[in-house]
Amino acid sequence: MLLLGILGNLGLYMSGVEAMMQWHLFFSLSLGGIIGGMLEAAVVSFAGLYIFGGLYNKFTR
Repeated sequence: MLLLGILGNLGLYMSGVEAMMQWHLFFSLSLGGIIGGMLEAAVVSFAGLYIFGGLYNKFTR
């Protein structure tokens, strides 16, 4: 997401930047938007992997 933010500010790979803006609520090309998008992705990833890990441990024991 950081790379997309940098490339978007340089005017490169705008189709990928637009797609990321549609998928992530807090992502934009501003510094706050890049950081917000990264935090959003981290929280969603942590929650998903935490649930996956819990289910994995439950069914493998």
